[in-house]
Amino acid sequence: MNVKEFYHTINGSYESALSVMINDDLIIKMIAKFMSNNSFNEILSFYEKKDYRNLFFSAHAFKGVTGNLALTPLYELASKITEATRNDDGANLDEEIADLKKAYAIVADSYAKHLI
Repeated sequence: MNVKEFYHTINGSYESALSVMINDDLIIKMIAKFMSNNSFNEILSFYEKKDYRNLFFSAHAFKGVTGNLALTPLYELASKITEATRNDDGANLDEEIADLKKAYAIVADSYAKHLI
């Protein structure tokens, strides 16, 4: 298990994660919980349903978790989606959702390679 390599691969911030979670074991535990929850799929589902109010809430929660875990690419995209849906706006988020899918796939792949 190489937590630093995981963060390097996903363009996250190992130092930021370590400052919040104190040690690699806790980082791994929290990333495992994140990877096993349904937050990513909720975002996709709410977007497909054009339920922008719930998309906002899901993206906002996702932003908080990915920020604390220093999963920077996911955090940045969740921030964009949160701001775009803050006022229940039906903004065109096709590009952001596509980018989120790609970034999440990179995180999931790197998680499987480096932390499981």
